[in-house]
Amino acid sequence: MKKLLPVVFSFFALVSAGAESIKPFVMPSARAAGFGGIHAALGDDFSSLFSNPAAFVGIERQFSAAEISVGIYGPVLEMLDRVVVHKGSADISSLVHSQDFGAGFDLGGPLALGLVDRGFGFGIFNRTTADASVRGLWIYPFLSEEIFMAGGFSFRILEREDHLLDLGFLGKAFYRGILGLSGSISDISEITKQASSSPYSSQFGIGLDLGIRYTFANCLTLALAGSDVYSPALVTRYAEIADRGSGGTQVYGTVTPRLALGVLYRIRNDFLDRYISGAMVMLDYRDFIDLFSTDPRNPVLNVSLGMEISVMEILRIRVGVADALPSFGFGLDMHVLTLDVAVRGRELGDNPGDNRVLALDLGILFRY
Repeated sequence: MKKLLPVVFSFFALVSAGAESIKPFVMPSARAAGFGGIHAALGDDFSSLFSNPAAFVGIERQFSAAEISVGIYGPVLEMLDRVVVHKGSADISSLVHSQDFGAGFDLGGPLALGLVDRGFGFGIFNRTTADASVRGLWIYPFLSEEIFMAGGFSFRILEREDHLLDLGFLGKAFYRGILGLSGSISDISEITKQASSSPYSSQFGIGLDLGIRYTFANCLTLALAGSDVYSPALVTRYAEIADRGSGGTQVYGTVTPRLALGVLYRIRNDFLDRYISGAMVMLDYRDFIDLFSTDPRNPVLNVSLGMEISVMEILRIRVGVADALPSFGFGLDMHVLTLDVAVRGRELGDNPGDNRVLALDLGILFRY
């Protein structure tokens, strides 16, 4: 194992070098937001398509018909106060007069169609995002629309008494369109009027995820998940959105690979079992590859901790830490429909305390 890890890290570093870096496709999840984000060792439902493909073999049939998952971050309370309380009469442009300003919107769905069933997983999704940052006296909003397909298998290669070892892989394809806007922070209302003459780019690519999970006595799980082990993409840029389909310049890129290590422990206790239907604690280091990048984040920000407690298999209470900031959430499992809500902190900078913002998440999932 000591000899294998350096080889793994070197491989990830090589495949991500020499090409334009592209952001990964990840569906927003209010459940994950409540307990510190995606955990590599957690594999109990349809969302394993985004955490670890090795989990498929242990999941009983779950079908996803659709979902609406919304996440917003930034000066959320201030914007709600000015838009809702003052009914739009207040000028929100004063909120962005800061080099630390950052805000965004992430909508997953309503397309979230797929199936996970005892070793097989498949899904097709759509996602809409909007992000904005400030540089000098200008604000730069970016809008994107994405469609994503994924499918894979997992296999149980060891099943001996209390020991289980699973391997999995996931192939995927995606398309993303990005519209880059810009404008003066003193007149934000004029930005959308310039959309037709703003630069536009598209990204089309394929990719591969790999995963491994070891479970002992159905209580302790260790997992290693490699996301976008190799995911090349063709990037096409147009000077204006009206130029789509003609002209444009093309370059090659790769989706930034991530390598996460996670541990999960399911708490089993005769006393607790009288009052709760399940409890688990998870600890992850989310991105080892970032340690070898030219501009890495502070390693503390890649540590995530989470806990979920289930009461009567209906109510789920969640707490966690991610980006060195706390998160809280709850979920209501009504069989066909699941409702998840989370409140969390998010760090937009590269070090703890650089640029903290508030994030709110809501998920309505139709799964059975």
